[in-house]
Amino acid sequence: MLKVEDLYKSYGNVNALNGVTFSLGKGETKVIVGPSGAGKSTLLKCINLLIKPDRGRIFLEGEEITNPSTNENKVRQKIGFVFQEFNLFNHLTVLGNVMIGLTKVKRIPKEEALEKAREVLNMVHIREDLWNRYPSQISGGEKQRVAIARALAMEPVLMLYDEPTSALDPQLADEVLQVIKELSRMGMTSLIVTHEMNFALEVADEILFMSDGRIVHTGSPTELLSSPKHDLAVRFLRLGGINGFLD
Repeated sequence: MLKVEDLYKSYGNVNALNGVTFSLGKGETKVIVGPSGAGKSTLLKCINLLIKPDRGRIFLEGEEITNPSTNENKVRQKIGFVFQEFNLFNHLTVLGNVMIGLTKVKRIPKEEALEKAREVLNMVHIREDLWNRYPSQISGGEKQRVAIARALAMEPVLMLYDEPTSALDPQLADEVLQVIKELSRMGMTSLIVTHEMNFALEVADEILFMSDGRIVHTGSPTELLSSPKHDLAVRFLRLGGINGFLD
């Protein structure tokens, strides 16, 4: 589904990505972890073509999307992106936020868009009595689940999540993480950046540990627990409260 080859990105003297290479199969869930500044968010933004890499190639469903002739808007319709902040339109209701991409980008008739919006809102467990409320009238966890629903409505082949719970308290974060887990179990191809280590260990088919713009460990959750390949990974796991297996 996704293949990233030797990706580099610099901002002045700062090397955000230093030769990142990995692949993601259809239906897989991979989780990217690592310290702040490791390049995790930059990597996701390169995959969604929000940032252009300096070098390297990215393939989606076999097509090189880093090719200069690529229609970036069409590519982005295939990729759902859930940001740290909710990025909802405050002047639109919950339904309006989910429908806008369908009506404005995909040009789907309003009634069809409404049916699709209802379907995905149910998938992320947003109650019907909230559908006509505005973002200011719902909780942070509900906002993030609406953001996920908005992405799902476009029927993406790949979902990217960039620290989707970083702005939420633990209870609301758990609501969002449960939805992401359900979608992964349903076969949604997912790439998730998170600091929630227990969640990462539970949901991931494979974990990528990044440091200084590089992937320094790749393996299953079991492999990360039993034999982390980098000292930074050991320290990061301890900071995340994953201690017992390391003692």
